[in-house]
Amino acid sequence: MSIFRTVRLECPACATPIPFDLVISVSADRRPDLRDAILDGSFQRKPCPSCGTEVRADPEFTYMDIARHQYIGVWPADHRAEWKTWAGKTRAVFDSALGRDAPPEAREIGAEVDVRAVFGWSALVEKILVRQAGIDDRTLELAKLSVMRTSSETPVPGTLELRLVAVDDESLLLAWLGGSEDEPGPAMRVPRQLLADIDADRAAWQAARDRVGDGDVVDFQRDMLVPV
Repeated sequence: MSIFRTVRLECPACATPIPFDLVISVSADRRPDLRDAILDGSFQRKPCPSCGTEVRADPEFTYMDIARHQYIGVWPADHRAEWKTWAGKTRAVFDSALGRDAPPEAREIGAEVDVRAVFGWSALVEKILVRQAGIDDRTLELAKLSVMRTSSETPVPGTLELRLVAVDDESLLLAWLGGSEDEPGPAMRVPRQLLADIDADRAAWQAARDRVGDGDVVDFQRDMLVPV
């Protein structure tokens, strides 16, 4: 089920306290509208009643979509320097609910689920998009590496992160995002055929696939990105 608790957040512009229904967990199976709100950027966002400034809470919740075999621990972007710690917390919560410490019926469900930990809203959106499009997130990370190797004008990951922001049958739209609101930066359209080419050449990419797929944070940038 989807769970919220009421808190007060301070407007960053005028310091007005704002009553806010802060999410603790999202069940996309029962509340597909929340999944849609995450994708369109409206989730956990509201205007300040005093000055109108848009306020968005940092993400810190569990996202579950059992039909799509997803269980995601979602953490604030400023936690990503300690990604191993927060990935461990994600796995511990999963184990208690659907994993090794759960009742047999729950473990049966959990056996079909992929566990991930992400940092920031754009990373969550990316995981939802890849699963919706039937893309292996490890292959996506390898495609990002390929793009960076062949392009002379892409920035080195640091405060900017390379994220999938849209996908169709023919192409992927990747964008460099930065800042607490993940404002769009330089973008590039990549043929979706690149994913098929990577999957077809398993031997050449296996070492890199093993690296990006080692653990629950599947993100080639996990050791490069700095807190925002």
